[in-house]
Amino acid sequence: MAWFRRSRSAATPAPPSDDALLPVPVATAPALARTERALQMLAAQSSQLHTCIVQLEHRVDRLSEAMLDQLDRPSFDDLISARMHSAKVAGELSRLEINIAARLESVRDEIRSLRGDDTAEIDLRELTPTDTGWSVSA
Repeated sequence: MAWFRRSRSAATPAPPSDDALLPVPVATAPALARTERALQMLAAQSSQLHTCIVQLEHRVDRLSEAMLDQLDRPSFDDLISARMHSAKVAGELSRLEINIAARLESVRDEIRSLRGDDTAEIDLRELTPTDTGWSVSA
């Protein structure tokens, strides 16, 4: 970083004396017109920047709302746990169905043995608790 250091051999200029008059810039018509154009350009650019910032704020708001909506949706783990639960319920229902079918078959066998007809087909859907002799509690 030698280029940044001041060389020691260079003579330092003497501070200006109070007697020396500094030149005062004079505002001319072309200079004022250039200044006015520069200020108008700065005002237009600041207006464009403000519009861009407002648009960016709206985009950030939309993105944050979308992310919050994503948080409300079920996750992959939620779906897997729901599927596992439904599979367990389906397995339990099939086990109960098999047990009920076996009980119905044993009831049919008992009814056949009571009638003395082992080959008759018995439909239990039409039987009510009073037909079977079971007590009905109200």
